[in-house]
Amino acid sequence: MHLPVVHAMIQDDDVCFAVISVKDGTIVDPDSAEKLVETLQTAYQCPVVLMGEASHKLLGRQDLIDFLDQYTPTDLPWTESAVDIPDPSDRPS
Repeated sequence: MHLPVVHAMIQDDDVCFAVISVKDGTIVDPDSAEKLVETLQTAYQCPVVLMGEASHKLLGRQDLIDFLDQYTPTDLPWTESAVDIPDPSDRPS
């Protein structure tokens, strides 16, 4: 499945990860949000942090969230592109 995504790729000396902008409601249910993080990490081939688009609430690895504390959301290098997400219906039962 090819989905449009707004993301920021963060690359520093020891850190490389993606910040994905999501609707605020996406991170309300921690179990669903964690499954989304796992799926996106597979698609991006790196750690992923979700950021609520209005609230800027973060969900992901705590060390990455701590790293992001030094930035405001407008400081991040946002870009829009498409990402290939595995379709759950394609998985064998």
